[in-house]
Amino acid sequence: MPEAVGYSGPPSPDLPLPKDAPLKFWRDEVDRADRVQRTYHGDWDENLQWYAGRSPDASAMPKNSDFVNVNVDFYQTEQKLANLFYETPELQLTGTGELATQPQVVAAHKALLTAILGENHMDVLPVVHTAIKDCLAVSGTGPVLVGYQPTTVEVQPPQQLGEVLGLREAIPVPIHERYYAERFSPKKLLIPSDFHSTDWDKAPWLGMRFRLPLSQAKREFKLPNDFTGTTEKDEHILDRIHRADEATSRQYIDGQVIWYRAALFEEQTVHPEQYRELVLIDGLDRPARHRNSPHQTIGPQGRMTGDSLIGNPIHPLTIRTMPDNAYVPSDSQMTRPLVRELCKFRTQMVQERDANRSRVLYDIAAFPPEVLTLIEEGTLGSLIGVEGGKLAQGINTIMAEVVKSSGGRQAYTANDYIQRDIEKTLAIGPNAVGQNDPNEGSATQTAIVDRSSQARQAHEQRQVLRWYLRLVDKVSTLVCRYMTPQMASPYIGQEMAQAWGQWDKKLSENRLAFSAKPDSQIRLDAAGERKFALDVYNFMANDPNANRIELLKNLSIKAGLDPTKVVVEQLPEKKPEPNVGFTFKGEDFIGPQAPIVLEIIQQGGIQISPAAIQASSEDVAMQMLTGLRGGDGKVVKQPDEHGGPAQKVRPLSKQQGELAGERTGPKAKS
Repeated sequence: MPEAVGYSGPPSPDLPLPKDAPLKFWRDEVDRADRVQRTYHGDWDENLQWYAGRSPDASAMPKNSDFVNVNVDFYQTEQKLANLFYETPELQLTGTGELATQPQVVAAHKALLTAILGENHMDVLPVVHTAIKDCLAVSGTGPVLVGYQPTTVEVQPPQQLGEVLGLREAIPVPIHERYYAERFSPKKLLIPSDFHSTDWDKAPWLGMRFRLPLSQAKREFKLPNDFTGTTEKDEHILDRIHRADEATSRQYIDGQVIWYRAALFEEQTVHPEQYRELVLIDGLDRPARHRNSPHQTIGPQGRMTGDSLIGNPIHPLTIRTMPDNAYVPSDSQMTRPLVRELCKFRTQMVQERDANRSRVLYDIAAFPPEVLTLIEEGTLGSLIGVEGGKLAQGINTIMAEVVKSSGGRQAYTANDYIQRDIEKTLAIGPNAVGQNDPNEGSATQTAIVDRSSQARQAHEQRQVLRWYLRLVDKVSTLVCRYMTPQMASPYIGQEMAQAWGQWDKKLSENRLAFSAKPDSQIRLDAAGERKFALDVYNFMANDPNANRIELLKNLSIKAGLDPTKVVVEQLPEKKPEPNVGFTFKGEDFIGPQAPIVLEIIQQGGIQISPAAIQASSEDVAMQMLTGLRGGDGKVVKQPDEHGGPAQKVRPLSKQQGELAGERTGPKAKS
């Protein structure tokens, strides 16, 4: 349970209760909600007992008799829990209004939320897991309370500052702050008796029972000095049958905190999202606290500021809906008849094996007591002597085995039928829990079954993720409302905190939309993740709109490498290398360009002797004199030189075949 109810910070004036909703009205509302909910308490307690291996059916069995608990509730809950929400998902934030043009602010807020939700601060993952377990194994609903709790001390302002600001009394100064999302027992959740939905933020009110030490309650709610508490055990927790000795000498108070939509209970309130907080304490004839929600502010124009919490601080999880009902059965509740039948069947199998143990009848006059003792205590293959002539009468005349009952094979197939019914109800088959399916069919049939199961599972994963993102949205609003850039600095560093501080969080247009990186809340195969990261890099690395550095960092992380050591943010400047090619002919070495060509050849490492050049020049000069070469040194083409073969022409038959769409060549015989 949270250490405080809601936000207790600086004192705010108490408001009178609405004329149409006085104190008696709210106490009656609590009583009606409690009467409706108590009809489900027996099933919830029993579900938890089955999960914990303490089946009520086992306690109903005769003393010293066997009972087999197959533990279906435990292993199915744990398996499905891991499939629905394995780890805290990676958040993705989208800004609206001015935030859409300030990516550095959005990045800073993402880093701040990631740090606050993490295990060193709120540690929200165990809270989510416990809420899911409530949905799967117990009540079908996992209640969670979102809030902010500062610890303050009264400090007298300095005299000079007090005179300037007109401060006469001590002011509260926060010395510690805590953002929390904490699960509480489903038995402590108060739901209006006439509310028939699981869209919780649309409820007219939601409440939570709480229990606080008397000393803390007196300090927080200004209770009378003579107000007394209770030392009785808490009646609103699960499985209280096994908590008979939990009474204590420490005094507590029991109460209820109710968050209600003010516009539904009084005429002067207009904004439909404005909430009020009402605290009731058992035995107190007045409200312990009644005020506007400290998490909301109505602006001058009647609109809520951007740092106002939208929705109820009580944030229950439900994975599925039930038409016209606020109480949804858990997975264990849906499979309870099948689990009972399965446990009964397995118990009968044990009883049948015990009943069919070998039992032998004997003639008490055939053997003396000492021989009977040897027979009863004899080991396998031992020899036991009897009186001469006794065995000649025939062993069947002095001993006989008791007739055994035998069950048919069809009796044992009931176990398979029940197990399959449970699997269909929960959409978890043998493969999903790491077991081989003895009835597995073809690969195609298995693939169809897997796709159907995955579709159901993906739907439930999406429901949990939607609830979680809405929870993150509420926590984000509280962070924006109560945290200053100085407080944010230890979480994200001074530079990012300064960028975050540039955001005017009170503007209603400057809100954030939350999503999560796909599949980041479930466990993925490591090899599959590495392959996916490599495929993404191969597909996107050369795209001019892609950030290649980030792709490399992601690929390095998936490969188990430190991206700060293997990825270079900026490559060193690289000068372009010349890319020049040359083509030379023989006459280039003796023509006017010869000196340049010879120098290029020599720089390339090729040496030509002067004698070879001289001989080549003389031959070319002789060919020019005889008319074989022209004045430019090129070979002169002779008139009778053959022009080469004619261009090949495609056969007409092939052209006709292509135009007609027919194959050429001999026709196939029919």
